[in-house]
Amino acid sequence: MKTKQHTNQCRRIRNGRQGFWTALKTRITARLSDHIVECPRCQQRLAIVNRVELGLALIKTQPLDVGLLSRANSCTLDVLKHSLRHAPKAIPLRKAKSDTSRFEKIRPTLERTLNTAACLFIVIMIKVGVSTSLLDYKDKGQTAIENYYARNLDDQIFDEIFPTDVPS
Repeated sequence: MKTKQHTNQCRRIRNGRQGFWTALKTRITARLSDHIVECPRCQQRLAIVNRVELGLALIKTQPLDVGLLSRANSCTLDVLKHSLRHAPKAIPLRKAKSDTSRFEKIRPTLERTLNTAACLFIVIMIKVGVSTSLLDYKDKGQTAIENYYARNLDDQIFDEIFPTDVPS
């Protein structure tokens, strides 16, 4: 019975007309945005707030250090009174470590290995490409020299310089 009443209330609120508070909120939001467009001081404040928000979002996306929890606890405990810093319950807080998955533990090693493999792959591809290009240029050069001498030399001299049958 409660869920039916709750559903009816939600439906009434969702489908209801805009009340006084909703209209007031809309007007205040519009006036605030108009003010921010015109006021350089408020624009600067909003920019600072946006930078802080962006910085916090970037911090959330970066992987956490394993010792971050223990360092944070140590800094927090250092602020407390001397008697509380060395209390028996403070010792486990100083030694606390964050729970990390196996992947997070091997991630730095895996990244270094993948970077090394990528570098080796690039070097091998360059080496193969350069070798293939040099062999192609050698073959094309040999063909160009043969064509030049074939046009400008006697057939007997050409056969002596560029033998077709190589004796084994």
